[in-house]
Amino acid sequence: MNRMFSLEEIISAVNGRLVIGSDCKMEEPVAVTGVSKDTRTIEPGQMYVALVGNNFDGHSFCSQALEKGASLLLVSDISYLPTKSLAVLVDDTRVALGLLARHYRFKIGAKVIAVTGSVGKTSTREMIAAGLSGTHKVYSTKANLNNDVGLPMTILSAPIDTEVLVLEMGMRLRGEISYLTSIACPDIAVITNIGFSHIERLGTQREILLSKFEITEGLVAGGVLAINGDDQILTEYALENITIAYLIASSNITKEASPNNFGICVKADDIKISPNETVFDIRIMTARSTQVIKDVRVNAPGVHHVRNATFAFICACALNSDFGKVREGIASYEPMAGRGEVLKGSRITVIDDAYNAAPESMELAFSNLDIIGKNRKIAVLGGMLELGDYAPMLHENIGRDAGTYKFDKIFLMGDNKDDFVRGLLSEDEDACYEVFENVSDLEKSLAEYITDGDTILFKASNAFGFQKLAGNIFGEMNKGG
Repeated sequence: MNRMFSLEEIISAVNGRLVIGSDCKMEEPVAVTGVSKDTRTIEPGQMYVALVGNNFDGHSFCSQALEKGASLLLVSDISYLPTKSLAVLVDDTRVALGLLARHYRFKIGAKVIAVTGSVGKTSTREMIAAGLSGTHKVYSTKANLNNDVGLPMTILSAPIDTEVLVLEMGMRLRGEISYLTSIACPDIAVITNIGFSHIERLGTQREILLSKFEITEGLVAGGVLAINGDDQILTEYALENITIAYLIASSNITKEASPNNFGICVKADDIKISPNETVFDIRIMTARSTQVIKDVRVNAPGVHHVRNATFAFICACALNSDFGKVREGIASYEPMAGRGEVLKGSRITVIDDAYNAAPESMELAFSNLDIIGKNRKIAVLGGMLELGDYAPMLHENIGRDAGTYKFDKIFLMGDNKDDFVRGLLSEDEDACYEVFENVSDLEKSLAEYITDGDTILFKASNAFGFQKLAGNIFGEMNKGG
């Protein structure tokens, strides 16, 4: 049995106190082979962490954890402990989980890349992991485990021989990324952009910027901050506030950048987007040299893939990786379900981009539909949530943007559908659209409208459930095909 931690190591890392039950027969040494917070999936030898939430108390599952073979319990309340327990007592198990993850991050010695931003965090994370996988043993965040529990658990689930750890950091309020970066202590921090996501809670883009910029608080000495160099708000703030102790790297598509201002500049050139792929050149500039990587290829359409690839090359440059291998890794990248995944059937094509929606990602989705669609182009759109007082204006702006594409028809839902329509008609007074109050009515009307050769985009905030709708429509229309 491979030991991940010694008992003494855990006690020291979490500032805990050993509690030995009266019927506990303590083994020497105690073998802690892993960390679990869920008795449904816990494995023998792992330490069970009794987390406490608003609607649950993990302490009530301590007995079950022991029955399933847990070698140690991490608790903040000893009143639940069976007499056969061996436990480490702390003030707060959630904080202790973070402390243990921080300890493990340095124990394995992996280079840590942390990714945040208003949109594109997950696809950027996945692109970086794909690009670096050819020259490094990479482990990355799974699904959306990017909060104060998910991030520590991701770190603690990384194999001991991990060389590069790619982590995603999400947030809704100030201070949350500050906490996550104090655990991860990244060598490279990536900020994809500053948009409008969560502005309902934060109030202004300035507050969003400050929240995302918290990621730099945990940067190790000599670390790299990689930013979207085409994002003016982000770029100006980074140049004004990052000290000489850190290197700033710039990802550019529309604007040029100079290594006089940035330690690393990665510029995408000669971008060609087709329905099946995106091909471009990468120019990597430092104070010492300029290298060009020709014909970098992503097997999916969309300029956002180009942006994500530039971040992968920034990380590769900072880690002295083989650029040729990075190019190969990027060619193996596949979009995740719900994040621009293109489903091609015998009758119709579906673009499933319904995991989430923000103004920036809506615009990209429209562009993808325009590029991919060969015959009729149909957009099925829900609202963008958490925009607060900005929602009417931003939905109207997105409607205006949609109007420029002259899609064959738009199916629309959401509280701000009237704002969207106002923008749509201001750009295209003959636009074909239909509004709905619920998904079932929309699905029925859509099924009656679509025909062979259509390309349908599904885009909305996750609460609308359009991922399921996209799957239903694709499956029904291509049944038996």
